[in-house]
Amino acid sequence: MTTDYENQHRFDDTISVVIPVLNAGKYLPTLLPAIFSQRPVAPGEVILVDSASTDNTREVAATFDRVRVIPAGAFSHGRARNLGVREAKGTFVILMTQDALPVGDDWLRPLLASFEDPQVAAVYSRQVPYENATPMERFFLSVHFPDGNLTLRSKMKRRDIQFTDAFFSNVSAAYRKAPLLECPFDETLIMSEDQQVSRDLLNHGYLVGYQPTSVVLHSHRYSLGSIFSRYFDSVYSIMQIFPDHGIKESSSIGLSYLWQEAWHIVTTHPLWIPYYIGYVFSRSTGTMAGHCADHLPRSLLRKISMHAYHWSDKGTVS
Repeated sequence: MTTDYENQHRFDDTISVVIPVLNAGKYLPTLLPAIFSQRPVAPGEVILVDSASTDNTREVAATFDRVRVIPAGAFSHGRARNLGVREAKGTFVILMTQDALPVGDDWLRPLLASFEDPQVAAVYSRQVPYENATPMERFFLSVHFPDGNLTLRSKMKRRDIQFTDAFFSNVSAAYRKAPLLECPFDETLIMSEDQQVSRDLLNHGYLVGYQPTSVVLHSHRYSLGSIFSRYFDSVYSIMQIFPDHGIKESSSIGLSYLWQEAWHIVTTHPLWIPYYIGYVFSRSTGTMAGHCADHLPRSLLRKISMHAYHWSDKGTVS
């Protein structure tokens, strides 16, 4: 298999792909060929930052040339990615998640073409849902990852960067390595390290972009309990990155989105309305809990978070 790829594709050693993995054996047989099938050039290497997988992740990775597996050590989203970036040989680093899948052989080219301006430091891809995605997940992706052309953002004058200014996604994103080393991921964050780096790059005068012609399949089908935990973790992390982001800001963003989403569900997916009521309740209560995390005991935080390890050595959060 690997010999065929070496013979049939051109590889560019200035491009490295970094993927944090945990028990990714079921994804790699599809994901790695999709990465190495890119045209006109494929990445020179793929680095898997492994968080002590117990499945066949390492065995599958070993069947591919140009794939390295390195241990993540003590995990955080930022720490694993910083480790992979430091290990990367390329001047451009592509960050992905293990459950994302490039659509076609033209996923990489538009990402890299977005760096024509030397001030561009990071660009992320469009995400489209897998077939089993819920109507809510499909709507979310259509709103936050629309079709279109390359858009670039710079820091706005006369005000601090807000959450909506720095929106970014490491599900599939390309970075210049040098600026990313200059503005590394915060290893203490529970999640949303991509929003933090986007903020920091903008503050350093770089441009950050969205390239919707680079497309990956990616979606989740979370339980209602997981929806609660996901929004709890997300809101808590956003508050760490943007200290002025309070309940007022979350409510303003959430209510505006809710009206659009509710109309969509009611008019196009009426059979989903009973489930949707529970979905909104889980999302709303998770958001509120995230804003109250500083006042909750460690024992409860471990139970309601998707990242229980984050609270393992903390008492009441301060």
